[in-house]
Amino acid sequence: MDAGTHRLFVPHSSRLTVVDLEHGRRLGDVPGTRGVRGVALAPALGRGFTSNGGTNTVTIFQLRSLKAFSEHPATGANPGAIFYDRQTGRVVTMNCDSDNATAITAADSTIAGTIPLGGRPGMAVGDEAGRIYVHLQDRNEIAVLATRLLRVVRRWPVACGTGPVSLAIDAPHGRLFLGCRDGTLAAVDTDTGRVIATLSIGHSVDAVRYDVGTSLVFAASTDGTLVVASEESPDSYRVADTISTRPGVRAMELDPATHRLFLAVPVPPATDASHARGGGAAASLDLLIYAR
Repeated sequence: MDAGTHRLFVPHSSRLTVVDLEHGRRLGDVPGTRGVRGVALAPALGRGFTSNGGTNTVTIFQLRSLKAFSEHPATGANPGAIFYDRQTGRVVTMNCDSDNATAITAADSTIAGTIPLGGRPGMAVGDEAGRIYVHLQDRNEIAVLATRLLRVVRRWPVACGTGPVSLAIDAPHGRLFLGCRDGTLAAVDTDTGRVIATLSIGHSVDAVRYDVGTSLVFAASTDGTLVVASEESPDSYRVADTISTRPGVRAMELDPATHRLFLAVPVPPATDASHARGGGAAASLDLLIYAR
């Protein structure tokens, strides 16, 4: 989500589709993004970055024109989650099949370094203060990366739920929100890795988001439910609402300015066999918009 331009960037299998939310129309696709899995934005530089799992590359494109002007071939194998850290000016890709991360200097596209992770990375979030938290799928732990040092500085075992796949962060209060496939949402302390609280959510969660402006946590699951949890305090949470959506949600994003949620769902609806992340790419997607 680029809140400054009201544009939503939707990775969709073989392309990155851009939607103008202010006027409710599709602007077009970013070229050269085959196998795109994630996108990171650097608005101050006027640049965007995609992780292309199909080609082991990062495409760098212009935010205004959507034209691609560079494709970086030096990531690890099958880059997935991607994050831009404003403090260091680095873009970091999580490379799923080589168990490492690649750091790229956003301003000049040079490689800053490679970070061994010691496990297969899944989703990742950053605190805007030089730390990135990434879930290691095959080790069932969270690794904490220091983007300036380019190394893992902490590791915590995941002591809640099974099948953790989704992450969000409340940076001001130092809380991670970890969504698990078994229907558990956990609030985790970003300093100690301690589980503060757990809540019940839908099964096969695909995406979790936190809205700092409303203190609400959202968990969208492929079973067709969207759970809304209220952060009463950094140590106390309650489920405020459960909304029926559609089965097979592929992604979710939040607009921090309008507090609206955007859910991407396949058309036709996904079957049970294609509920897993990355399974059964749909011919098209519907964008569902939710507001308070």
